[in-house]
Amino acid sequence: VAGLVDSFQKQYDALKVPYPQDKVSPQVDVEIKASQSEIDAYKKASEQRIQNYQKEIAHLKSLLPYDQ
Repeated sequence: VAGLVDSFQKQYDALKVPYPQDKVSPQVDVEIKASQSEIDAYKKASEQRIQNYQKEIAHLKSLLPYDQ
């Protein structure tokens, strides 16, 4: 029993678990860059739509109210 812990420690240290090679990270990075450009284009288009809607709102507010 005296060498049991040492024996387990040696066996544990000698154990090598094979990990699969990372083959997907480069593909994920490419997809992130592609989606980032799509996001930027969508944001730019959305900002343009917001400006157009704000102009429409300003025009509608400048009109006479319905009850007058």
